[in-house]
Amino acid sequence: MTLAVLIPARDEAPRLGGVLDRVWASLPDAHVIVVDGRSRDHTARVAREHGATVVSQEGARGYAGALRTGYLHCLEGGYQRIVQLDADGQHPPEMAPALVARLDEANWVVGSRAGTASPGSWARRVGNRLLAAAVRAAGGPSALDVTSGFWALDARALAAFGAHLPTDVADANVRVLAGRLGLTLVEHAVAMELRGGGESMHDGPQAVLNLGRSLRAVVREARRPL
Repeated sequence: MTLAVLIPARDEAPRLGGVLDRVWASLPDAHVIVVDGRSRDHTARVAREHGATVVSQEGARGYAGALRTGYLHCLEGGYQRIVQLDADGQHPPEMAPALVARLDEANWVVGSRAGTASPGSWARRVGNRLLAAAVRAAGGPSALDVTSGFWALDARALAAFGAHLPTDVADANVRVLAGRLGLTLVEHAVAMELRGGGESMHDGPQAVLNLGRSLRAVVREARRPL
């Protein structure tokens, strides 16, 4: 069964090489795909130097747009399962095989910080709780970590997200989407680190803006036609 590792990346050249080395060590037989989100640094070059296939982001900008580009590429490639993780070092590639193994019991496996004492800002923790409550109110599946982007998807989830994933926000609202599409979700405990550098959309003043966008996206997802 073909497996792809999908890594959206924008301006992550200083961190990406180390992440890719760890991916290859953990999943040596996988196909590794980096979606370059119009980077201004040497992200694409670093990805190629470390053996990854580079796909240029198309359409909408941002994280959700990068995921959509990656999903469509994986669907065209006929991959049956994918693991997705961030390029900044916070998601440990060593845990990817465990997420993949749990696809035998669910369509979508989410690496979850819950119960692991993973470091995180006060703003992120509060935002996650508010978003988790919003997801439940919108009829989405119960989840403890609704901001994690460390995922494993089976063929059904990949096809569903490739067809229906919004291109502006992709965090808590995707849980609502999964519920509407009848996908099963499980969380797998993963101890995560702080990102290896750069800025996170979940910290600082940006966190407030991102929380507002995410809450609006949850409400919109519960209402939009599929």
